[in-house]
Amino acid sequence: MERLRDTVIKGAFWSTIERFGYLGIQFLANLIMARILSPTDFGIIGILLIFISLANVLADSGLASALVQRKNISSVDCNTIFLTNLFIGIALYVLLFLSTPWISTFFNHENLSSYLRAIGVVIILDAISSIQNALLIKNLDFKTIAILRILSIIGACTISIYLAFKNWGIWALVIQYIIYSFLRSILLYYFSSWRPKFEYSFKSFSSLFNYGAKLMLSTFIADIYLNFQSLLIGKFLNPKILGFYTQAKQLQQVPVTALTSIINQVSFPAFAKIQEDKSRFIHAFKNNIIILSFINFPLMFLLSALATPLITFLYTDKWIDAAPYFQFLCIGFGTLLVIHNTNLTALKALGKSGVVLKLEILKKLLGIVLLILGIWLYGIWGIMLALTINSIIEIFLNGYYINKYIEITPFQQLKWLSPFLIFSTISFFITLFLIRLLSWSNIILIFLGIILFISSYGIMVYTFAPHIFQNILLPLLKKVKLS
Repeated sequence: MERLRDTVIKGAFWSTIERFGYLGIQFLANLIMARILSPTDFGIIGILLIFISLANVLADSGLASALVQRKNISSVDCNTIFLTNLFIGIALYVLLFLSTPWISTFFNHENLSSYLRAIGVVIILDAISSIQNALLIKNLDFKTIAILRILSIIGACTISIYLAFKNWGIWALVIQYIIYSFLRSILLYYFSSWRPKFEYSFKSFSSLFNYGAKLMLSTFIADIYLNFQSLLIGKFLNPKILGFYTQAKQLQQVPVTALTSIINQVSFPAFAKIQEDKSRFIHAFKNNIIILSFINFPLMFLLSALATPLITFLYTDKWIDAAPYFQFLCIGFGTLLVIHNTNLTALKALGKSGVVLKLEILKKLLGIVLLILGIWLYGIWGIMLALTINSIIEIFLNGYYINKYIEITPFQQLKWLSPFLIFSTISFFITLFLIRLLSWSNIILIFLGIILFISSYGIMVYTFAPHIFQNILLPLLKKVKLS
């Protein structure tokens, strides 16, 4: 148990370096490019990424995750998945290439075809390197993943910033995604010892697909739900509003995406290794919920409190309309997202991909209905309200199956996270009062807001929930230090 714990903690450390390094570099590049490009440019790239995101899920077919979940894999398994993913990736790119005229007409943007046909190349590039990435995850080699992803994003962002300064407009953003996938694929082949061979087994495919297909469908449905927001805004409102919404969403997702990726990359293989030991599984699950709530709740509430000075300072006044969207996304959507991902990761590790599929179908169909009703009744704010309502419902839907398999009710999970919700809410109002009371420069308001929020939150946690420091956080910090 100690060996697994040490491996997981080291994996979590490098996964944190990878995610925050990658997102940090991309975030800095985005800050620079947001000052050069227009909100409409970012709205258009948001439309393009709808199709790229969905195509990548289909190209993988959940087979790479099936490799990670399976205890013993063979060379035939790897090559079968590689050839399958490559074939699907090429087929999807051809389909996307031929469909671009209709997509351009749907969104009423004549240049969309050229952008989509160019950025669609990443579907093939990602399929080519999917096995190398899956094997690194399976072996918990997050140090290698961190190095290659950070190197790739540095190269891609450097070139895209240069092109933005040279007035390439939206093409600077399109080329950034292409170069990133290209560099990442090359580095994955360099760092990985696995090389593809032309061998295929329908028996292997059938076995892995039985697990992977359900996972793929659940991920695909989740992606449809996430991208459906951009589709509705891009179609029924306008690219400029989508640009503000996309920028707010990207800023909100920097910490949330980092945390959820760490959950998926580290907790999934760790949970999978102890799936047959119920007591260890429950202990690990509870600690995950508590640690992530301790981090994510105050982070989301702090960002929401600092929304106006933060957006203005980072992106200039031309992006100020993104601030209220950012506030709502942080509290209404971002706070509970890591909890949802922990629940789904636990179910995947238990081999319940069929349950995950059922959950995703139910939750996302409900979410899509809420989104349609929301934009129809209240426009962009209806979408915000729909996201919040659906996020609350997800707690109980996910929790029903968690309770069924490891006997932890949704109310137990809510009890674990409730102290952090209460402390974060109090700190939020204290900080927001200060921000609105003072008329100082944005950087000073941000600095004072951070100090005030962290101080008030830390004092409340230490005073009213000291057991969290003593029994969970301090042992974790010691382990990280030793690793």
